[in-house]
This record gives sequence, structure tokens and C-alpha cells, in this order.
Amino acid sequence: MTGSLLLSGRTPGIDSRPPARQPGFSLIEMMVALAIAGILFFVALPGYQYAVLKSTRAVARAALMDVMSRQEQYIVTNKRHGTRLAELGLPESYYLDNKGEAASAEDSVYRVDLNLVDGAYQGVTARPVNRQAADTDCMAFSLSAIGIRAVSGSLSASPGECW
Repeated sequence: MTGSLLLSGRTPGIDSRPPARQPGFSLIEMMVALAIAGILFFVALPGYQYAVLKSTRAVARAALMDVMSRQEQYIVTNKRHGTRLAELGLPESYYLDNKGEAASAEDSVYRVDLNLVDGAYQGVTARPVNRQAADTDCMAFSLSAIGIRAVSGSLSASPGECW
């Protein structure tokens, strides 16, 4: 038996086959996958941020409609418009979070104010604050006392696009 091993050219006890590949990923494969994930993240992030800003606009529109509804109720009861948010059952410093609920100034996305001219009610405005201020297309939403909708922002946005 020893003679047959020597004739085959093998040394007894040593395996001459190449070592089997270990399962898993090599460093290069991991780096390529990480680079692809990073590129996808940075391509998708601006689109996601814009979608969040755009969806938060609904908070401003709903708040303005709520204030108008409260004004109408106030008129029925008091025969005049309310000139302070407190008269309408709202906080004097009325800030809204992205869910449309009253919030602190630091956690808010819109601030709602009544528009008064010489003490007379002219309408209501929702101005973006904090992270929502980055929405330059549709900045401040306004609703006049007679229901005219307006928006300030970039020249490309019209009230119809924002409302």
C-alpha cells in the first residue's frame, strides 16, 4: 500500500486539493453593495423630503378652514367677527404640528394668525415655520373673510396648485 501512494505522487496525510471557499461576502462585494445602497439613499432622499413637505400643506389648509368655520359660528353668536384667536377657542399663539394638532413653537410646522386691518377681521393666514419653511413653492396660505384663497411662494406656484 505504501508503494501505491508513492507512485501517485501524494504525500500521505496531506490533501492536495485547493481549499474550499468559505461562505459569505468578500470585502469588495460588501463595499459594492454599500456604495449602491448609498447612491439609492441619496437619490431617494430629496424626493421623500419634498413629498413630506407637500403632504404637510394639508395641515395649513385644514387649519384655515377650521378658523373660518369658527368665525362663522362666532358671527352667529356675537353678530361680529372674532378679532383674537382666543375668542374662537384657540390659543393666542396658535402653532400646529404635522398632524394638525396644537403644538409648541419648536415642534410646529405652521403658525396660524388672524389678518386684521384697523382692528377689523380680513382673513386668516398659516405661515410655515421650522422645517416646513423649506417649502418655498407654497409658503404662507391665506383665506380671506369672503373665502378667497391665496398663497405666497415661488413664482411657479399658483393658489390652485397649492390649495
